[in-house]
Amino acid sequence: MMGAAVCALCAAAFGAILKKTNREISLLLTAGAAALLLVSALEGLAPLLGQMEDLASGAPGRYLKVMFKAVGIALIGQFASHICKDAGESALAFTVELSAKAAILAAAFPLLTELLGTIAEILGS
Repeated sequence: MMGAAVCALCAAAFGAILKKTNREISLLLTAGAAALLLVSALEGLAPLLGQMEDLASGAPGRYLKVMFKAVGIALIGQFASHICKDAGESALAFTVELSAKAAILAAAFPLLTELLGTIAEILGS
């Protein structure tokens, strides 16, 4: 964690220095550093992800798969939204967030349909 924190602080400092002269390069530097830190964090989670896949292989696994998919969509959407905000594009950031929410809803919709069907069966009995 210390290495990631130092890397992030260095990238932020270099980004702040570069922002004064070249805003585009500064944005690319911070986005690249953030992407590298994200990949590094995901590599550290590889054993945990393997255990989660084993857990999701059971009967209720489809619920976990949808949950993991929703979390992944939310993280990617949030990451992209923050990059857009750093670039000064708040309208684009809002659109990314809205798209991520719509994608999460689309991923969860089959489960919602199944849940409503189960409720209807229980109430109909």
